[in-house]
Amino acid sequence: MIAVGSRTDLSPQLIASMHEFRTEIFINRMGWSLPLVDGVERDSYDNEDAVYFTVQDFDDCMTACARLLPTTRPYMLADLFPQLVSNTPVPHDPTVWELGRFATDVRKTGAGRVLSLSQPTLDLLEAIMTYSRRHGVRQLVLVTAVAIERLLLRAGFHMHRLGAPERNETGLMVACVIEVTPESEAEMFDAASCVVAAASTTQVQ
Repeated sequence: MIAVGSRTDLSPQLIASMHEFRTEIFINRMGWSLPLVDGVERDSYDNEDAVYFTVQDFDDCMTACARLLPTTRPYMLADLFPQLVSNTPVPHDPTVWELGRFATDVRKTGAGRVLSLSQPTLDLLEAIMTYSRRHGVRQLVLVTAVAIERLLLRAGFHMHRLGAPERNETGLMVACVIEVTPESEAEMFDAASCVVAAASTTQVQ
């Protein structure tokens, strides 16, 4: 089941589960150095501006999550990774939002390991694209690993880089733009019809 909403729209229990899931993926598994609040991963961008997407399985276990932030308000790419943007000014536009804290755990879904995105990942991305179109969002910016960028391109997204990749403590990272269009969604799911599984963890800053 996919839930979408702000911190006040979603239940406190669901918000708590999301932060616990992010802690497991980003800190325990990926080894990232991220801020903790009351023992779980949470940062200053987890505020009233954020729109969350959560996915739970039939046992109510969290299997994926993501966060959207408007670029007219403080967001991670502008504040923390401006060096990754060299082809254009850092976006500050009501039609451009940031996709971040994107993580999926396909080991809980029983999916195998191949070089493609899993169905749970694609379901979450479909929900994000649908929400974006309905709310006048034309582009999504994100900071992600180059390996994940390749998987998104293979899945049919219309996307381009905002600058050259740069290596940090988490790996080779790149800032990208995904175009939010009906055509990109249709092509993505045409490509996804051949996809059966994914790498064990997908992550976006």
